[in-house]
Amino acid sequence: MKVAAFIAAMFTATTIVSLATASDLKDKVKLEIESIGLHPGVDPGMYVCALGHLHIKGTVQNGANVPLRQVKVAGRAFDAAGKLLGTATTTTRTEKLAPGQKAEINLEFLTVTGPAIDQVKRHEVVVVEAVPSKKSSGAINLHSAD
Repeated sequence: MKVAAFIAAMFTATTIVSLATASDLKDKVKLEIESIGLHPGVDPGMYVCALGHLHIKGTVQNGANVPLRQVKVAGRAFDAAGKLLGTATTTTRTEKLAPGQKAEINLEFLTVTGPAIDQVKRHEVVVVEAVPSKKSSGAINLHSAD
């Protein structure tokens, strides 16, 4: 019974620490929008795909001291009056983002197409989540080799 209580307490403590760490990690991710004009008439880092959707392309860099499994980025596009035209989210595609390593991000705004693309006058892109990599070691072995 004491072993089960100890394991439950350790699991709870680990979960609380992991949640706090995950929320702190997003603040350690550096986000950059590409500075090259990818499409005429839109801001640098933006382009229109073959399907006619607005995209924002950039990179995230892991500034934390631990590897990350996933970084989630969200974007919003606004017109000149501040009206929201569309939103987009994406996550990194790498299995592990080591400290200091960069990964590409590509936000696709599915509702910003056609004439709405020319209406985009301002955009916001932020890191909303950074998930640490799971450790491969550190598991508690409760079975003996007897």
